[in-house]
Amino acid sequence: MEARVEMAVAPEDVQVAAKPQRRSFTAEYKRRILKEADACTTPGAVGTLLRRERLYSSHLVEWRRARARSERAVMIARVEERQARVGIAPLCDALGLARATFDRRRGAPPPGPTAPRERRAPRQARTPTERAGVLAVLH
Repeated sequence: MEARVEMAVAPEDVQVAAKPQRRSFTAEYKRRILKEADACTTPGAVGTLLRRERLYSSHLVEWRRARARSERAVMIARVEERQARVGIAPLCDALGLARATFDRRRGAPPPGPTAPRERRAPRQARTPTERAGVLAVLH
């Protein structure tokens, strides 16, 4: 036999926890942490830093990616400023920036033919006469 136990819950007993606020980090804080993490040389030093600051390794990954994107944006701006005097290719080489990256960020169309090329027939392809004969037999 089953015994059912029903408990009545009074509405005043129900408590809803407030939604926790996400932490937000200032740009200066991110720069400082990245500088400290980059200076860590001994094994476990980055882990100690992350525990002390209550951060995850994914924070460092995202912040490093953002830093690289901003550095790339600065380099692209420098190339665009000086391209009329020197040219794009020498500037990209001097800054260590791939020419394709510069073109993609600038939104330039990719160089190359715009019209599609005509495809050659495969070696084993039937000639038009053979093809017409096969179609006549099938239909």
